[in-house]
Amino acid sequence: DAVVIGSGAGGSVMAFELARRGLDVTVVEAGARWDPTTFEHDELAMFVRAYKHSGLQGTKDHDSLIVQGFTVGGSTVINNAIFLRADLDRVLSDWAEAGAPVERAPLVAAYEELEDALHVEAMPEKLANKGAQVFLDGCKATGIRGELLKHNRNTCIGCGWCNYGCRYDRKTSMLVTYIPWAEARGARVLDRCKDVEVIASGHRARGVRFVRDGEEQVVEADRVVVSAGAIGSSGVLLRSGIDLDGRVGRGLHMLGGLFVTAEMEEPVDGFDGIGLCAIAHAGDEIVIESYFAPPLVFSLRLGGWFGSHFNRMLRYRHFVDGGAMVGTDPTGVVKLNRKKEVEIDFAFSQRDLERLVAGTKTLARIYLGGGALRVFPSSYELLEIASEEDLGLLDQRIKRPDDLSLGSAHPQGGNAMSEDPGKGVVGTDFRVHGY
Repeated sequence: DAVVIGSGAGGSVMAFELARRGLDVTVVEAGARWDPTTFEHDELAMFVRAYKHSGLQGTKDHDSLIVQGFTVGGSTVINNAIFLRADLDRVLSDWAEAGAPVERAPLVAAYEELEDALHVEAMPEKLANKGAQVFLDGCKATGIRGELLKHNRNTCIGCGWCNYGCRYDRKTSMLVTYIPWAEARGARVLDRCKDVEVIASGHRARGVRFVRDGEEQVVEADRVVVSAGAIGSSGVLLRSGIDLDGRVGRGLHMLGGLFVTAEMEEPVDGFDGIGLCAIAHAGDEIVIESYFAPPLVFSLRLGGWFGSHFNRMLRYRHFVDGGAMVGTDPTGVVKLNRKKEVEIDFAFSQRDLERLVAGTKTLARIYLGGGALRVFPSSYELLEIASEEDLGLLDQRIKRPDDLSLGSAHPQGGNAMSEDPGKGVVGTDFRVHGY
């Protein structure tokens, strides 16, 4: 009855909802399926196994890294298990103005159902790494409201390896929740499906075609659900010859930014406990969160070169870490090159950069207020901020987006919803316009 393309947060829930209504459902996923007990506490090994392009998916100009999961369960397998509701008071009016009115009540009901199913609760303080307390102390010192986030884990042991798959099944990712729940109701999940495209008869979808284990396969279906992520969904539609006069893949944007690291006098051991723990409510334009990572990934964003970088890394136990992010301008485009491979044409705008510099200043103030000796933004030039006076260095030295090590784990857009078929890719009934 239905084939779902993609098994991440959207596709898995969709497969379950269709299967529990009695439909015959097949899910096709580009990534491989893994037994969580085989997940390793090894950054390089898990990048290859569970990340898109082994963690090296980037923009066409190579200036920004875009991190996504590539496995059954999608990015929920390698994310930080943080559960946030959208601010409906803020976004519903914006959506309506853009031609996409959405009712509040069904959204609220869906949030409540998901939060119950995924064991969403306030993060216990004992599971947060000690850097989160430095962050919260700094928020209090600077007059910014900070708090621990809500998360979707069940009896977590705080190992700190959330971004590499939870080998203990404590993170309630789609791999251990909605996927097996859908399968228990008869759904089938096919992994390692390459070059997926929609088969259409005229303007009606009739199924999907893909390559699996070296052979072309077809799944015929009355309904096709494209739920392959902001970038992957555009790739599927374009590969299928669906571009709607060039609208497919346009308007890509992301919640993206940079990491900001601070050095404490005494060891903090930020690796011990959950990495992403707390948020600072510093305004509508900037998202500021605390974070920490195992040493390899941590080293990639720690400023400095050669000897300076080496000497900084020797102080790994003394660091706390966080991120400053903005919702970028929707200027990105997902397209296919001559080999029918996806290209991401996106760059942070000057307005994005100005907001990121402002966010970096705020995060630096938070860490200095929490007792940090000095703060290191993730910049290519060696920058150290030890006082309020040093914040001016950011204005002097950061002039272009590629002066910073930028990236995102939250690509969005590309296939806008609008009631107007001439503006959007899908209508408010979620159908692709004209199909």
